[in-house]
This record gives sequence, C-alpha cells and structure tokens, in this order.
Amino acid sequence: MIRVMQINQGEKFGGVSSMLFHLYQHIDRQQVQFDFVAPRKSSFSTCRSEIEEMGGRIFELKAGGSFIMKKLRFWKRLKDHINKERYEIVHINSGSILFNIQCALVARACHVRKIIVHSHNAGADGDMKQKLAQLCKPLLDIAATDFLACSHKAAQFMYVPRRIREKKYIVINNGVDTEQFAFSQSVRDEYRAELGISNDTEVILHVGRFSRQKNHGYLVRLFKKYTRKYPKSVLLLVGAGDLSDSIKELVKKLGIEDKVKFLGLRSDIPSLMAASDVFLLPSLYEGLPVVGIEAQTSGLPCIFADTITKEVDVLRNNCFISLEADADKWCDRIHAAASSRKDRESAAAKISAKGYSIQASAKTLLDCYLSR
Repeated sequence: MIRVMQINQGEKFGGVSSMLFHLYQHIDRQQVQFDFVAPRKSSFSTCRSEIEEMGGRIFELKAGGSFIMKKLRFWKRLKDHINKERYEIVHINSGSILFNIQCALVARACHVRKIIVHSHNAGADGDMKQKLAQLCKPLLDIAATDFLACSHKAAQFMYVPRRIREKKYIVINNGVDTEQFAFSQSVRDEYRAELGISNDTEVILHVGRFSRQKNHGYLVRLFKKYTRKYPKSVLLLVGAGDLSDSIKELVKKLGIEDKVKFLGLRSDIPSLMAASDVFLLPSLYEGLPVVGIEAQTSGLPCIFADTITKEVDVLRNNCFISLEADADKWCDRIHAAASSRKDRESAAAKISAKGYSIQASAKTLLDCYLSR
C-alpha cells in the first residue's frame, strides 16, 4: 500500500477539497491511502472523522508569522514532514503556480520519487503575481515529474507551452457521484416546500466560494435586473468566504433581500439542485468547475460566463454568455433555461457515459499513482 501526500492551499472546504475527498472515497484504498497536508489550517478538518475512518490522516503545518517567516517555516516544516513520513508520492493541488513550485522543489530536495502537480484552475487574482508566476513556469517543469489538469484550459494556464504542444500531461475529469446527484422529483417537491418556494417560482442556483473569482457582485446586480422582468423568482446562494458580508450588504442595498437566500456551506447540494430550475456561474475564471458537472448530472440547465472553458459543457446543451453582454440577454437566456422542461431523470446516466463518474476519475488517478 502506498501512502500519498496530498497538499492544497485553501483553508475552506471548496471545489478542490471536495474533489479530493470524493476521489479518496472512491479510490482503491487497499492500494493507496491519502495524507492531507496543509500549510496552516486544513480545509479537510470538516470531514476529519470520515477521513480517519477510511485510514487517512490530516496534518496541519501551522506555518504562521510575517511573510518571510511564514515561508521559511513552511519550507522547513514541509521538508521535515516529507522526510519523516518517507512519501514516495507527493500530489500538489493548487491553482497557484508559485505555491506549486515551492512544494515541488521541496519534494525534489527530499528525493520524492513521483511529484505530481495538478492544475485545478485557469486563472488567478493579482496582475503582478500572475506575471511573476508565468515567468517561473519553467521551474515547475523541472521540479515536478507528473502533470495533471482538470481541463486542457487549466493545463495551458499552469504548464509551459512546450508541454502543452507535446500533450505531456493527463486530464483527470472532475467526476461526480452520479447516483447522488441524479434528479428526484420527490426531493424537489420536499425541498421547495422546506424553503417556502411555490411551484411557479423560478429558482436560480449559484454554488461557490464568496471570492472575487466567483463574481458575486455581478451576479446579484444581474439578478436585481432579472426580478424586474421576471418578478416571480428567487436566487439561492450556497457557499462561504471572505466576501460574504459585503455581498449581503449589496443585496440589502439593492432591495432584494426577500428574493435572495444565503444558505451558507451545505452538505445537501444534490437536493438543492433538484429543487432549482437553472444554475448560474458568471466566474471570472475557472479550470473546469466540478459544480457545473454536478448541476448537469441533476439535469439542471446551466448558464456559464464565456470565461469558463467549454469543456464543462459535457451534455452539449448549456449556454455561454459574455460578461460584456447586455443584461437583457443574460435575463432572457436564464428565463428560457428556467422555463424549459428537460428530461432531468436521464441526465445522470448520460454524464456517466461521458466518463465523468467519480469512479472513472478515481481509476484514472490510481493508474497514475501506480505507474512508474
């Protein structure tokens, strides 16, 4: 049995953490076990008991202090931890090129056999940091041994042009538990009643961390205009994050508090998707959002910003709109999607047939770990 060190940067349980957790649930744990390592606090603390029951472990390096001291402590503690546990495989999961380089170089210094970088995003905040990261890409190419991505667009963001041209990377589909996300009419009826939503009300759903990337400000302003044209509608916002309070203030300022429900972090996303009529994701950038695959598995029509890779459109029936487009265009497309009566029951089987089941993704990842 091989114990793989998984490291990611986030401290909140978001898309990357969710994907890694579900891969761990479905991978062959007789052959591979995961250790989840975090520079400071682990996003996996919320599911610590489940992880430990499956044989996994969580380590928090608690590298705090000033910028310089934080970096020095992180590098030393990461090096000491890798050497102590004698990992054969280190799997680095971050949207930050610079963070991935640091982890890969430390793992290289510890003589780790297989150093995997996994690109989960196709953009980042901060122009200067972005420019520096692009200049440093060759270091990542030298330090790592294996290169994964959730989409071709995410690979182009993270890796050097030569690697992209020669296709020397592997795409691991952001697979989902298709049985869990399969549409249920009874669940839809139950949840709409629970949320106090009538059958003739249009329910727009957004799931995402409250951060600049997810573009919540644009989303709620758009919804304000939507309610003028289609007043019998409600917006469900699922997630948490640093910008949550400021978005709540904006909703209050726009006077749509009675039409926007802040649901926080939830474990019942499949049920909320069943209760909804359309899924909306106007992100500034994404790798390949697993939540978009989950929504399609539930048979939910999706409206994406055209900043998001079209690789997410697995069922080839979703809509992409420019963030520069007129608000009326967004509103009309959202309404048309919400009003459509698609065959939602068959969507899960179609997603599975396209290779986006979590079981298929876990098998591809296992093959990567076991290859020499």
